[in-house]
Amino acid sequence: MKNLKLGISALALTVASTVFAQTTSNPWLIGVGAHGVNHAAAGGNVGNVFSTAFGGGDGGELYNINNFTITPPLSKLTVARNLNKYLVLDWQTSVGNVDNKRIGMGKEFFLMTGLGLQFKFNGLWNEESWFDPYLRVGANYLRHDYSGATNAVDGDGQNIGANHFALATGLGSNFWLTKNFGLGIQGDYVSTPGDKSSVANFWQASASLLFRFGNTDRDKDGILDKDDLCPDTPGLAQFQGCPDTDGDGVPDKDDQCPDVAGPVENNGCPWPDTDGDGVVDKDDACPTVAGPAENNGCPWPDTDGDGVLDKDDACPTVPGLAQYNGCPKPKSVTATEVEGELKNIYFDFNKATIKSESGPRLDAAATLIKTDGGNYLLEGQTDKKGSEAYNLNLSRQRAASVVSALDARGVDVNSLKSIGVGEAKAVVPETATDAERQQDRKVVVRAIEDATEWATYKKSDVVTKKAPAKKKK
Repeated sequence: MKNLKLGISALALTVASTVFAQTTSNPWLIGVGAHGVNHAAAGGNVGNVFSTAFGGGDGGELYNINNFTITPPLSKLTVARNLNKYLVLDWQTSVGNVDNKRIGMGKEFFLMTGLGLQFKFNGLWNEESWFDPYLRVGANYLRHDYSGATNAVDGDGQNIGANHFALATGLGSNFWLTKNFGLGIQGDYVSTPGDKSSVANFWQASASLLFRFGNTDRDKDGILDKDDLCPDTPGLAQFQGCPDTDGDGVPDKDDQCPDVAGPVENNGCPWPDTDGDGVVDKDDACPTVAGPAENNGCPWPDTDGDGVLDKDDACPTVPGLAQYNGCPKPKSVTATEVEGELKNIYFDFNKATIKSESGPRLDAAATLIKTDGGNYLLEGQTDKKGSEAYNLNLSRQRAASVVSALDARGVDVNSLKSIGVGEAKAVVPETATDAERQQDRKVVVRAIEDATEWATYKKSDVVTKKAPAKKKK
């Protein structure tokens, strides 16, 4: 009963006291199984051991199943922790009632427990491989009582007793059927160098069911730390446990703008739009000048400067009018007719008042201008009687009077411009009669088809509408 309690205590100590684990990625291992002990094949020196193991010497004794004392299941327990991908530190405990067929000793309580160091061969290629072979050495406390065996003596003729220091060397392999469950086999040669005798030496073979566990999830995101690139920050499975705060598909660890959504190709930052035109700089052919997306972020050009953008201008290199798709106004009979109707609008002497007989001409001209839609220059003229400055001012007022008359008849005044040239174009001498000079007191109209010329006229000064009170003519 005392020995049984000792064995149970050793097994419990193995589980409760060991703080070592199995692999770097799946840290803890516990194995439970059975073992068999063979004293008959044990040699007294290292040469005999290897000769026996590889078929020479007492090899028949080693592989003879009848020479093994096999203990029932749960008679061997292993707890292990790996130090790195090559080295594993373990604690193994074996118990049972075992005989020594080599000296004819009957079954006695057997307990071996201690630390071992494994060298994992699969660390050389893949430590997570299903095939997991290793080389092991271990130092153990061995209790196997030889006090009743008369021929169990050391070199000095002393009985070797019950308590021994045991040195174990051997090979083993784990075979992982799943990520956390597998089978393990191990073979050791155990010697008791402190006894000065090989009587207690033996071969041990064991087989165990293995269970790996111990993975943690510190950030509780459902991704184990071994697979989590951000083990202390909750994250997403698609980013191996790292978060994506702005939801742009770039994990925070790779995102240069983790709080602002941006494309992957810009490291998670939004593309800049320097000119604020809605076209990001990377796609903007004119990143510092606002323009529509249809023109790659550049403003539409107006090559001929006629106010009609090239994209809408049927004549992009020739100034024209919007109503003619940017082309110059085509020659038409209508313009000629307008000029004809307004060719001779006459005025009384020294007045800007239109003669009443010119009313029908103004009516006809207004109708034609509204139909034509062109631009017209109205030029006021005077006869040569009087000073040039006075005549110039009076001619401007006469031209302005015609514009007012046409405006009253529904003509868009933006299509009209009035100027005065005074007596510059008078053809009748100052000494002629009043009736003869009447032909020089008029307003002449001319259609302006060139946009540049029209723009020049539109920029000129406004005509003075009130004539001076001095000098009659």
